[in-house]
Amino acid sequence: MNERPDLSSPSVAKRLPKRIDELDGLRGILALWVALAHIFCWCGFSQFPMALPNFLNSAARRSWVQFSFAGAPVDTFIILSGFAISYLLHSRTQSYKQFMTGRFFRIYPVYLLCLLGGFFTIFVIPHILDAAGWRDNEYFTLYARPVVSSALAHPVTHLVSHLTLLFGVIPDKLLPGAAFSIVAPAWSISLEWQYYLLAPLIASWVCRPLGLAILGVIGCGGMIYLHFWSAAFFPEMLPLFLIGIGSYHLYVHSDKWKQSPYRLHVLAAVLAAVLILDWHRLALVIWLVVFGGVLADAANPSEQFLLLSRRVLLKRPLQFVGAISYPLYLVHWPVIVGFLALLVAWQPGISSGVALALMLVVVLPIILLAAWLLHILVEKPLMQFGKKFTR
Repeated sequence: MNERPDLSSPSVAKRLPKRIDELDGLRGILALWVALAHIFCWCGFSQFPMALPNFLNSAARRSWVQFSFAGAPVDTFIILSGFAISYLLHSRTQSYKQFMTGRFFRIYPVYLLCLLGGFFTIFVIPHILDAAGWRDNEYFTLYARPVVSSALAHPVTHLVSHLTLLFGVIPDKLLPGAAFSIVAPAWSISLEWQYYLLAPLIASWVCRPLGLAILGVIGCGGMIYLHFWSAAFFPEMLPLFLIGIGSYHLYVHSDKWKQSPYRLHVLAAVLAAVLILDWHRLALVIWLVVFGGVLADAANPSEQFLLLSRRVLLKRPLQFVGAISYPLYLVHWPVIVGFLALLVAWQPGISSGVALALMLVVVLPIILLAAWLLHILVEKPLMQFGKKFTR
């Protein structure tokens, strides 16, 4: 009788490289995308600002919304997390306690510093919302004002819930804006932590028909969850994690994949389905392009176009940004809010265009510097400490 292969066996672990550098480059692009999107939103460019002919206007606005609200890069991060954590679980032999300890030292120290910085900025956000010349834009009206109002009404409650990393499981009706109130991008960190708590169990279930069926049922309840919780509630985003987990299993068996003469046909069919179905479309296209490049056969002339993404992602600047991507993903928020508050106080009549230019030229380099310092002084040392501690 055929037995299911043990993906955590030494033979599998030995075949896997220690790192997939292309994914570091992808992390860099995604984190920078999120930071830039928030700069544009805080400077009043959440709506597409340019007048265009009618036949271009709708498509341009949709494209701008995809960029400026940063949903696609965060969705791609979630898929990437499903892949990376599966990679980690199957390439190392460690207990649940060791796994969670390593994850804690990986994310919590940087998160805590950025959380404290974000907590102090919530008290200056009302000044930006009232004094900025673009105060009536939809980002301020639909997002910033209601969320900040909740945070200022219950600041200690929001802070304590964020310290637990489980604020994403708090229903929005119980604590409005719970997932986005202090450091908005941190909602996905709560989502990650929920995944870490369950990751070893999920890794076991996906290899069993009954377990996979249970995960499928849970993942299908998205509309029910969204009615009570935000996107930071883990079951809401479970399908994206499962795509990443499935990609890992395909990667492990990539030798068989490369032997199939129909692999490009399968990839084209999946890409066509993604483009037709309006479900996390851009994130899935990004992942297909990058993961297709990782799986591509360099010796096959017909797959050279897939290798283009690999070449781009391995460029040194993207590898650098990828190395600091986690602190960049968090620290940009309090830096943007803090500097914008100073800018509006210094020049009350400043236009959104001038504010955007100053933020891109002056503040973006500061954000990158702050992310690099956090990476060097906090993230790397404590990750090393976590590794020694778990031994």
